[in-house]
Amino acid sequence: MTSPIFKFPQPAELDITLVIVSFNTREILLRCLGSIKKHTHEISYEIILVDNASEDGTVEAVVELFPEVNVIANKDNRGFSAANNQGIVESKGRRVALLNPDTLLTENSFKKIIDFMEAHPEFSILGTGIVDENNQPCPIRLWEDTPQDAALKIMGLYDPAEELKMMGPMKAKEAKVISGCCFVVSRDLVESIGLMDENYFLYNEEDDLCRRARKGGKKICFYPETSVQHLHGRSTHQDRHRKKVMIEAYRSNLYFYSKHYSFVWNRVLRSLYKMTFFLGLLRSTFRHITGSATVDDSVSLKLKLLLMSSEKSR
Repeated sequence: MTSPIFKFPQPAELDITLVIVSFNTREILLRCLGSIKKHTHEISYEIILVDNASEDGTVEAVVELFPEVNVIANKDNRGFSAANNQGIVESKGRRVALLNPDTLLTENSFKKIIDFMEAHPEFSILGTGIVDENNQPCPIRLWEDTPQDAALKIMGLYDPAEELKMMGPMKAKEAKVISGCCFVVSRDLVESIGLMDENYFLYNEEDDLCRRARKGGKKICFYPETSVQHLHGRSTHQDRHRKKVMIEAYRSNLYFYSKHYSFVWNRVLRSLYKMTFFLGLLRSTFRHITGSATVDDSVSLKLKLLLMSSEKSR
């Protein structure tokens, strides 16, 4: 019998642990926690909040209003993967749900999830359906992102609306990857393949984990029998930190490409990045000269992205 790659420091005592990573999302996080408290019953669970040095009083508000939540307050922003790993390590659930702060429960979703995974132990990862603020289904990519998809995204030609058509019937089924806004993993999966790759500061984490799981012979389930409401982008589209988000997203992309795509595709995608950033730099410079620049026309950001596309991956 092979030794586990990761070993939890404490035994499993609960049905599930909910890990939420927050960064300046106090109000929507409080709504999320309220929805969990309202709709989650008939199971044993804990909530671990890992706060990445929020400046909006998130930690104080959660401690006051939800004293049952286990809060880990980081002194700096460690990124999404590293913060989730902190919660996973401290978890006592037989399963761990990685839940975005900009989500809302509208029913007893985690009871349904646990019942399904108990009945179908062949699945080590499960992703729920996702609906928008109007309760309309959101597109979820259930297949691996290809280098061709990446190229279209870089050039701004990828249409995520097509994903809704490609998803097929809305029923429980095996998938290659699922959305990261409500991502449930079994405890034994973490022990067999390890924690999340902390080289991803933001984005690509769930795709990477799913690829590692499948490589280890594990199965992934898309389970739309229950859905969470997702307030898209509320946790990442913060004007003050927009540049940081864009830089880290691109850096995570470059790392993902180097890890999962061929050398040739790496060169192609980096070249496309260089071309896109160079054209964007020229456009932004022209707009500054003509006095028509907008908030998106940061010359320093475009230059940094251009130079970043030449960086070596982590």
